[in-house]
Amino acid sequence: MSTPARVCVLLATHNGERYLEQQLESILNQEGVELRVLASDDASRDGTLELLHTIAARDPRVTVLPQGTFGSPSGNFYRLIDEADLDWAEFIGFADQDDVWLPGKLARHATILRDQGVDGVSSNVVAFDEHGRESLIRKDTPQRLADYVFETPGPGSSMLVSRRLMRLIREQLQNPDSPARKAWSHDLLFYALARAAGCSWYVDPEPTVAYRQHGENAIGANGTFKAAAKRLELTASRWHRKLVQIVVESCIHVATPAELPRLQWLHEVLSDVRGINRLRLARRAGEFRRTPRDRVILATLMVTGLW
Repeated sequence: MSTPARVCVLLATHNGERYLEQQLESILNQEGVELRVLASDDASRDGTLELLHTIAARDPRVTVLPQGTFGSPSGNFYRLIDEADLDWAEFIGFADQDDVWLPGKLARHATILRDQGVDGVSSNVVAFDEHGRESLIRKDTPQRLADYVFETPGPGSSMLVSRRLMRLIREQLQNPDSPARKAWSHDLLFYALARAAGCSWYVDPEPTVAYRQHGENAIGANGTFKAAAKRLELTASRWHRKLVQIVVESCIHVATPAELPRLQWLHEVLSDVRGINRLRLARRAGEFRRTPRDRVILATLMVTGLW
């Protein structure tokens, strides 16, 4: 890049002392960008807040907001978005407390955003556990017409977005008529608002994050039987369907004329998912997920009423 991009990384923490220093080191060691980190702690009871202040004392690029209680990673990120300096930042990223960012992540994605003129970028990631086992989590499959309200384009920690998109996201989070702030998956919400508003999004096939898997993950990677069983249990509880409803309603507020009819149809059908509406949704499952396997699974869950 001719001039280094100004990047603000939003870091949400909660009882994350164990892995936090390694994560922050991988962020602060990013080269080729002008970097600031804004951190918010959600009522940690371990040494997380003290560690944040220790790191901030030795590195002026780190700012720690007053501790609060937010109840979820998404609520914490929404607070960070409220406080971020969007006049300074050209691009905004999102950091979990326990991953490891690979070298060159920010410079690579800032270059993609600049050169390709897109408003959002995410990537494949490499999941790893405490036993050293690794697996590639692919998210770079072709986008579908409405995948953006059903699945993310990668973990939020892999995302980098433009100032323009972040302002749109902030406006909707602060819009009293929008349910956006109720969405408990910030990464899905950000991607959905971008696509609904006609912003372009690129999914980088090059992994940029080592995605740590452990017992405290809010959701985690869907690459094991245990993780798949957890997702099925959540799906049967209508967790995902309720999230999709919130995201659809949020997207209607920013939708382009091309996207609005599709979102209005989804809003209507999702308001009463019984009988014929289950079949109507299942028939269009090909629009909702990016891989053939996931389309079949979703259609089956819809038809059987488990979704």
